[in-house]
Amino acid sequence: MNTYVIIVTYNGIAWIRLALESLKTSQVSCTTIVVDNNSTDKTIELINKEFPEVLLLSQNKNFGFGVGNNIGISHAINLGADFIFLLNQDAYVTPTTIGELTSFLQQHTDYAVVTPLHCSPNIKTLDPHTQKIYLQGYVPQYLSDACLGYVKEYYDIRGINAAAWMVRAAAFKIVGGFDPIFFMYGEDDDLIARFNHLGQKFALLPASKIVHLRAKSPRKVMPLYRELWLLSERVRSSLLMDAKLPTGSVLGKSIRLIITGIGTPLLNILIKHNWREVLAHIIATTRIFSSFVKIIKKSKQCSIKGPHYLDIKI
Repeated sequence: MNTYVIIVTYNGIAWIRLALESLKTSQVSCTTIVVDNNSTDKTIELINKEFPEVLLLSQNKNFGFGVGNNIGISHAINLGADFIFLLNQDAYVTPTTIGELTSFLQQHTDYAVVTPLHCSPNIKTLDPHTQKIYLQGYVPQYLSDACLGYVKEYYDIRGINAAAWMVRAAAFKIVGGFDPIFFMYGEDDDLIARFNHLGQKFALLPASKIVHLRAKSPRKVMPLYRELWLLSERVRSSLLMDAKLPTGSVLGKSIRLIITGIGTPLLNILIKHNWREVLAHIIATTRIFSSFVKIIKKSKQCSIKGPHYLDIKI
């Protein structure tokens, strides 16, 4: 079985060495593809010097996480990949992670995606974000079993953030890749919704682990308009995910957009007095409505099977 690892980098000099070194210790061989989104630091130089075996796909602009992964996924599939492992630039695997995940997919042919347990900041600590958002929300039975000491081999789960997905390559031909309409935030949750809608089963393998450092570059002081834009980008992604759901009526989505995008923040300002949040919601909602027809078309397109957003030979 051919296993390819896709890592999208952008100014990842502080973390990429750890990620790539961990993959070299894997007990199961894999080919690593790094898609660099036009880094301005020394990321490319480091990879070329210390990891010449890596397939480096350097881009001339920052395409974002989703499109960057699509480039790597397409390349891996065209090279004959059977399994594709998406790994964040600030994450690393254990020597057994790749083997555990590929073995699961080989033995459980009805599953399309399997994820290890996401730990942070080290292998002995569960990542708080993963616990709160995904485990408590999608698979509380695992947390209950863990407390009582009766953990099962694996659990069905709606999804988990894309810091470490092992995906059957054939599944991407059914659901497609990440939607380019998302530049940052929400692209993985959108793809999770499509996996579920198209019947591609997702599993959590608790015995397998990765560490997701959740590291970020130091935040620079920015002008108010830039701060509002970034805040609105996060809000937009949340609103966009709902509008892009493959189920539900256009009228229902429109009503929810008005309530969530404008009504709720206007009410919250009476309590929180956070006018930045209100402005961010208004900006985000305006952007969604300005492209609402396009979003609905994308929703219908992604509700059917196909290698959407991927440049692959089928």
